[in-house]
Amino acid sequence: MSSLQRKLARKQKKESKKLEKKIASQIAQFGQLPNKCLTCEKNFDKKNKEQAMTWRVVVHEESVRLYCDDCWDNACNVLEDYMEKKNGNL
Repeated sequence: MSSLQRKLARKQKKESKKLEKKIASQIAQFGQLPNKCLTCEKNFDKKNKEQAMTWRVVVHEESVRLYCDDCWDNACNVLEDYMEKKNGNL
């Protein structure tokens, strides 16, 4: 095996280990998933497929936040209104 091939193999192995650590960390954070929406405190049923597909999970560093689809839509609308007003005033 040439020097270049060994170097590439080591680099690939190192990247693979980083990816494995990242995935393990994300799986561990799934256990920290709240049972309620952070904003309105609506209960989240982990076994409900519709809720699992529509609710939003936000992970920032070590905190895991959960938002129902209604609260998420409201937040997006507020943000859009803010951006429109901000761009209109420029």
